[in-house]
Amino acid sequence: DLHRFNSLKLLARADVLDAVVAGERPYPIDWHIYPSNVCNHACSWCMFRQNGEQANFAVKLPRSVLLRAVQDAARLGASLIHFSGGGEPLLNRYTLEALELAQALAQQRPKGHRHALKVAMSTNGALLKPEVASQVDYLRISLNAGTAAQHTATNHGGQPGHPGDWQTILANIAEALPFRRGDVGLGFVVDHENYTDIGPFCDVAAELGVDFVHIRPAFYYEPELDRAVRAVMPTAHKLCEAAKWKHRDHPLTIFAISEKFDGYWTPRTYHACQAVHTGVCLRATGDFAVCQDRTDLTFGSAYRDGATFEEVWHSDERAALIARIHDGAGGELSACPRCVWNKRNELIAAWERDDLRIALV
Repeated sequence: DLHRFNSLKLLARADVLDAVVAGERPYPIDWHIYPSNVCNHACSWCMFRQNGEQANFAVKLPRSVLLRAVQDAARLGASLIHFSGGGEPLLNRYTLEALELAQALAQQRPKGHRHALKVAMSTNGALLKPEVASQVDYLRISLNAGTAAQHTATNHGGQPGHPGDWQTILANIAEALPFRRGDVGLGFVVDHENYTDIGPFCDVAAELGVDFVHIRPAFYYEPELDRAVRAVMPTAHKLCEAAKWKHRDHPLTIFAISEKFDGYWTPRTYHACQAVHTGVCLRATGDFAVCQDRTDLTFGSAYRDGATFEEVWHSDERAALIARIHDGAGGELSACPRCVWNKRNELIAAWERDDLRIALV
């Protein structure tokens, strides 16, 4: 299926594929910016809670670094600026200003420019306001449940006694929808404790009038919990198909995929990561990670002190870091959890070997 979550959309930036295969280091086409490592939710499967980042680095990006990153992304030809986390991006008081700046810079690109700049945000919805929705081309709210009780259990699993904010979030979404700039969707990260809520979740989405839902598996570092998630996936897929059938005549689109787990749940078909040349992640600590999944592989701490992005992107530090991401002895690739850019790596490898016979032979 050719849709917004299909990684083949990288073909729209064939210029970047050509550059990567040629050994060049093009500037990233998508920037993932974490305005905050602080979060007002405590989702049970949150990778940033699991790896300790929210506890060890409870920080927010300074205004100067946040706005400079937006300017750099636009200046260097990015196709996407995605505000997420880390933590809850709207807990940073400067995030709305950054959204407005990103949208203003996007509008400055000449009409008919080959590559548009889009602005995206992932939020838990507790602080969502109409003015946020009006600045974002793609807005996703991480609901992860179809009932108030399950939402509290999943999104506040690490906060015993939390009263829950289900109704507040639904009210925020309903208030923001009339002001949406682009499409609005709800996210559902499936694990062994919330999967039975898939049907009610889709019902809520249809009632609210959002454009789509995105249902995908949770990731746990703990092997026993990981096995528990895998065990419920066949049932979860059936529940997704039942929801698609139930809402077949409704404009709501239901995306239910596990593609981003290819390479973790299935064998990888490449031996080194090249996708790290196509995107970048600015952490709330003011330095960069090679991707959203390996936020422990960092470089460019000088950026928060004023170094240019060009300096940190082309630095020997980054080159040495990327050289470590392979599957040989001592390589980092085998330590990667799920891989959001797995299909990008497969596409780059095929592009490099010309398995696709690009000349149409």
